[in-house]
Amino acid sequence: MKTTVKMDEEKKKKLERFIAEHLLEQGEKISIQETLGKMVDHAVKCQKFAEELEELPPLEDDPAWKMLQKPRKTGIPDLSENIDKHVYGD
Repeated sequence: MKTTVKMDEEKKKKLERFIAEHLLEQGEKISIQETLGKMVDHAVKCQKFAEELEELPPLEDDPAWKMLQKPRKTGIPDLSENIDKHVYGD
């Protein structure tokens, strides 16, 4: 089923420019209808991604984050010294 979409001239010009750039870069001509369809699909996919991120537990509840907040006592005041030794050598 097709639907007519009304948009202001500025957005239409941006859409036409996007299509023209796609033609120049990819050598593939796509219609306004196909472009809008892909843009809608992309927007929905991004929304689902954002919703999945919101479903993750808060960082403060992550066991790894908790361990980083309370490192074990090693006797080394600055653990970055130990990391530097392993990364850069003696």
